[in-house]
Amino acid sequence: MHSLPPDRTLTLLAGRSGGFSFDLQFWWYLEWPPEVQKYTLKYNRTKENGEIISINVLEFAGMIINYAAAYHFYKEAPDTTDPYPLVRLFGDNSTAESWMHKSCTKSMPGRALGRLLCALMIGNPVGIDVEHVTSEDNDLADAISRFKSNGDTLRGLPALLQEYPQLRGCRRFQPSSQLLSLLMEAISQRKLIDPMDVNSKVLTDPGRTIT
Repeated sequence: MHSLPPDRTLTLLAGRSGGFSFDLQFWWYLEWPPEVQKYTLKYNRTKENGEIISINVLEFAGMIINYAAAYHFYKEAPDTTDPYPLVRLFGDNSTAESWMHKSCTKSMPGRALGRLLCALMIGNPVGIDVEHVTSEDNDLADAISRFKSNGDTLRGLPALLQEYPQLRGCRRFQPSSQLLSLLMEAISQRKLIDPMDVNSKVLTDPGRTIT
């Protein structure tokens, strides 16, 4: 297998996340729903709402979405010269990067997300190579993570494209409702799935890209 130029995952802020790849021509943005946001450190410093959902968990979820987007790219446009491509995912959270390499043992949401990652990897020809990038070198990822929708993502898009015109050649990836539901269940409910039970569902419909 050979390695493509870098995919990047980004810094995840409390309540929001996103990612991009110039090489695979996609970007994505997701605002976590209230049932996830209320458990983040930004809104739950005293643990009044219960156990905190750590930034490590949200970073890990973002890397999983980036992997799903990469798989979608090859699913829609397979490279016959390289049937088993290897994509490089960059993150700036060492814990999340470690969880992509090996299973999480202490965090229940991390363990639940790890099972979802397994479901995406079983029978998936797209491999993963994970590397670290500093936050200073991840400025575009940080900008996307701060992208505020306010109910209308188009309101913030012109400013983002003006600052980073490289994104003009990319399409937005939207994770499927099935994948989003599994992510939310893993993060907020700590639901441990059997990867084999959902494998075909997430591989058949990881999401879609829009202009």
